[in-house]
Amino acid sequence: MNRTRTVACLAGAGVAPELMAEATLAMAAVGRLHGLTIDDLHPSFGASAVARGGQAFPAATRAVVLGSDAVLVAGAEDPALAEVLAELDARARVTRVRFGRTHDVAFVAPLESRAEEWSLEAAFRLAETRSLRLAAVGDGGWHDLADAVAREHEHVRVEHFSPRVAIPLAAFDAGRFDVVVMAEPWAEPIIEIAAAPASARVAAHGLLAAHGPSLFMPSPEGGFALAGHGVVNPSSMLLAAAMTLEHGLDEQGAASTLAGAVSAALVDGPRTPDLLARGLGATTREFTSRVVSGFQLSFSNAEFWPGAA
Repeated sequence: MNRTRTVACLAGAGVAPELMAEATLAMAAVGRLHGLTIDDLHPSFGASAVARGGQAFPAATRAVVLGSDAVLVAGAEDPALAEVLAELDARARVTRVRFGRTHDVAFVAPLESRAEEWSLEAAFRLAETRSLRLAAVGDGGWHDLADAVAREHEHVRVEHFSPRVAIPLAAFDAGRFDVVVMAEPWAEPIIEIAAAPASARVAAHGLLAAHGPSLFMPSPEGGFALAGHGVVNPSSMLLAAAMTLEHGLDEQGAASTLAGAVSAALVDGPRTPDLLARGLGATTREFTSRVVSGFQLSFSNAEFWPGAA
């Protein structure tokens, strides 16, 4: 049975339109493989909306955002994003870091103290869809709250870490983790360390809402420096699209296929200029084409291929 999901796609200026084009292409392709139709809506947003009507986040765009199943943003640094977030019931942030061909770690943290229990619940539910392992990072009060929530998720194995231990692990042995749920004061340093740019590593981010659509976006890419040249690295944007599928649309199969193909392309695919010390780099579309062509190998039913993600 074919399913239809709606995604509000917000692209402002700089390289954002180029990145959004790659994300919608990849989502449409992976959707066809999994019997899913993505109805991607592209309302006016950011600088283009200001040029058109004088408002960065007009009422018509607000209606599209609130009526969608999920929101995908290209351009994490766009000033208009603050207006979007003010309309959403976001409680927790999640950062996905993939490195190598298969390593995938999810970092979850509350956006504010009153959302701590909700964020822990979200982290436990995420762990139940993965390896049933969860690491709680914080002080004594945070660990007590994690243990209280754990009573409702008895199949999840919980490990407790102090920030002093977790930060070096995030830097040098992030594969030690699967799902990490962090107290708010420690979220920023741990995420920055784990998501630091490196070869064959990619990160993307999401804001999970208790009601209404959640929002997903790539890591900041520098805005205007590469705009119009067609050579920006789309890997973080494509991972944000995979997060949209998984956390926003509850389409875990399609998300796994897309995320696995992104990792495979980073390991042995074409290199965009930012990944090269010298020589001629691949274009944005060449990288995305490699990702799409790798779907048959990252598809979860492709058991015949030993390197399948």
